[in-house]
Formats: sequence, structure tokens, C-alpha cells
Amino acid sequence: MISEAMLEEMIDHIVSGIYADYPDLLTKYGEQGKERCREDNGHHFRTLEVAYEMKNKKIFQDYAEWLNHLLTSRGMSSEHIIDNFNRILAVIKGKDLNGKEPFFNECLRTAINDLRKGEETI
Repeated sequence: MISEAMLEEMIDHIVSGIYADYPDLLTKYGEQGKERCREDNGHHFRTLEVAYEMKNKKIFQDYAEWLNHLLTSRGMSSEHIIDNFNRILAVIKGKDLNGKEPFFNECLRTAINDLRKGEETI
């Protein structure tokens, strides 16, 4: 399990980067949206952990597909999710995740590719 302190640090980095690069999100969704982004990132990491524990990458793929449907129905785009997953890839790089980094990388990259394919069919 990723330590709570490390998880909070990674989520802080991800969320601050998202809101720095997309300031319109704060205008559109307010502080509540920013808090939801933090919560969502917690879910992303927890789902990666569950997939790792179950040795089943499809758990994360299914989660990413469900998340995409949920968030796009609320005005977000698949590109926002792809961006978020890319930020997770960047923030976990080189971290001591007890050997989980390769598994997490594969889950995230597969989800990103699936989301991109989904955008092409729209």
C-alpha cells in the first residue's frame, strides 16, 4: 500500500498542476470541483492498488471506462482524464512503490490508449 503521506503529496502535485494548466476549471467548478478532483485522484490510486492486489489490469480498464462515461456526462472531456492519467504516470516515476510502478504504468497507458480510441469513434 502507498503510504498516506506519499499519496497526499502525489495528489497535491497532480491537482495543483491540473488547476495551474486549466484555470477555467476553477471558474467552472469552483473549490468544490477542486476537492472532487482530489477525491477522484484518490479513487484512481485506490483502484490501481486493487487491480495490483488482484493481479488484474482489467479492473483499472473497466474503472477508466466507467469514469469516462460519468465525467463526460458532467461536462468534462476524455482529454481531461487522459491528462490526469498522464500526470499520475509522471508523479509515480521513480517513486518507491514497492515494485508496483511497472504494473501501474501498464494500467494507466492501456487506459489512456483505450480512451483515445474511444474519442476517435465519437
